[in-house]
Order: sequence, then C-alpha cells, then structure tokens
Amino acid sequence: MQSRRRPYLIRALVLAVAGTLAMSIPVQASAGLVMERLAALPGGTASGAWGINAAGVVVGWSNTATTSHAARWATGRTAEDLGTLPGDTGSAATAINTNGTIVGSSSYPDGRHAVRWAPDRTITALATPAGTTYCTAETINDNGVAAGHCSDSLSISTGHAVRWAPDGTATDLGTLPGDVASSALKINRDGTIVGWSRSPISGNRAVRWNSDGSIDELPSLPGGENSSAEGINDSGAIAGEIWIFQAGHGVNHAVRWNVDGTVTDLGGFPGSPDPQSQVHAIAADGTVVGESETADGHFHPALWAPAGAVTDLGTLPALPEGTISFATAINDAGVITGSSGGNAVRWLQIARR
Repeated sequence: MQSRRRPYLIRALVLAVAGTLAMSIPVQASAGLVMERLAALPGGTASGAWGINAAGVVVGWSNTATTSHAARWATGRTAEDLGTLPGDTGSAATAINTNGTIVGSSSYPDGRHAVRWAPDRTITALATPAGTTYCTAETINDNGVAAGHCSDSLSISTGHAVRWAPDGTATDLGTLPGDVASSALKINRDGTIVGWSRSPISGNRAVRWNSDGSIDELPSLPGGENSSAEGINDSGAIAGEIWIFQAGHGVNHAVRWNVDGTVTDLGGFPGSPDPQSQVHAIAADGTVVGESETADGHFHPALWAPAGAVTDLGTLPALPEGTISFATAINDAGVITGSSGGNAVRWLQIARR
C-alpha cells in the first residue's frame, strides 16, 4: 500500500473524466444528507475538495484554462481562486482551520513550496528545510501549527514529515528508528500529529507524533503489513487504514485507533466479499469518512458512524465508467466534503440547507 496514494492517483483520473460531466443541482445522497456540486474556477472542468472548517468553508483545487489553482468555496458553490506565490505556476489547498487560515502548496517547474493563506487570502511561503525542494502543508490546527511533508523529489516515498510553527519555521519530525521516510497528514488542537513512517523492509507504518515531538507506532491488525494514519480528532481518536495480504491478494481495511489504544476494523460496504476501504478524516464524535468498494467494484464515498455502521454517501448522477468518488473531510456539525467524478462536492444535512 502506498500511503496517501489517492490524492495523486485521483487527480489524474478526475481530469480525464470531468470534462464529460454536465452541471448538476443538489441531489439526495443518503438518508438525511444532500450532495451539492461545487463549481470549478472559470475555464476549469475539474476540481477536488480536501478540507473543511467549522463554518463549512471548503478548500481544495480546481483546474483553469491553463493550470490548476487552490480554490476556496464558502457557503455558496462559487469557487474563489487563491492564486500562487509570485512567479509560481500552480497551487492546491489541503486544509482550513476555524479562523479561515488555509494551507497547501504552490508549485514551480522544479519544486513546490508549502504555503499558508491568511484569512484575508494573503499567501506566504513556509520555510523549506535544507536539502529539500518539494514541500506540502497537509494540515493546520486552530493554533496555527501546520504539518506536512518535504522531500528532494516529487516522490512521497522519500523525505520527512515536517511541522511548521505559526511563524512559519520548520521542524523535521523524523521517522521511526531505522526508517527512511515519513509524512504528516493531520494535526489536532493540542498539536498531536498522525501520518506514516516508511521502513525500507516492511513499507509504511501508521504513526503518531506527540506534542513533545516523540513518535509512536500505532498497533496493526493480524496480518497487517502496511498502514497509514489519516485523521485525528481532539480527543485523540485516529482513523486510517491497514493493508492486509489475505487469500492471495492485498486488501485495504479502514480502521479506527481508539483512545484506549485498541484498533477497530471498520469494514466496508456489504455485498462485496473483500471490500477495499480507506478513510481520510474523523470528527469529534468518532464519525469517519472516506471511500469503500461497492459490490460491483466501484469506489463510493463512505461514512462510518461511531458505532461502526457504514453508509454509502452516493455520487453525482450519470458518472462515466471508471469514475472514483470519495469523502475527504468532515466537520463537527456533520458537513462533509470530497469529490465525485472529478468534481468537488459537499454533503449537507438536509435541515441545514
């Protein structure tokens, strides 16, 4: 399993299919939820959403006529272009905190800066550790502490997890002993960070960096060979996936690491004998969102309730064959964001519309 594989794989897939999709109105997604398509930037045909804050403001990316830029969607569906650092050619936003500060990346031909957009949309480069040229800030908490990954190449199989202080200075978070790479994916209010650390022998291992900088490996399931921690809430519950080789093939299992130290296999959609599943975020109440494989082999956005029941969040209608849909973030009010068929989408509670 390649940790955090979908952001890169999906972007290529959605660009290929998004141009065939017509504009759509909000559609019933599942009991109690309605899904709305968020508009691309002017001239664009594809978009993706990766973060949401308490107010329901969504951030991600959209292509334009010539490139791809970070985008912000407020409570309406119109995209705001967040732009790039001066001289850069593209950008993407990955997370937004309660006060509206956004993080992500701004790219140029031979590298990528980790960046932060202030609530007034002013963009600032975060520090680039020595020896690296490709950085992305993946997450930010309400104290303004960000985390992500920096490397000397585009590959996420090299480089280290990085934490950026509110003043933009960078700290290399390191790896588990003997490992060769790491990446930070989510941070909670007290500064606990989760992600993965890569062993040269056994692949990725889900890890937690504590607020004092120490690193812990998270427990696996029986037969688990690779794992990644993708989300953490303020209580310390963590969500992610564990890759298990069974019956001659590998299967991704969505999991939750509970605050008591145990790990729960969340399973996937019923009807598939071995459904692949992956998660990206966990809310305060333990609700988890991501994607799971349906009985006919498609990937649909999924929500796992705190007690474990899984719900198919549905997709935009009339999607082309080969389309992937997934949920990437959820706020504590239960508003969810993600992508469907190459389009950024948001799921709202019907009573909130």
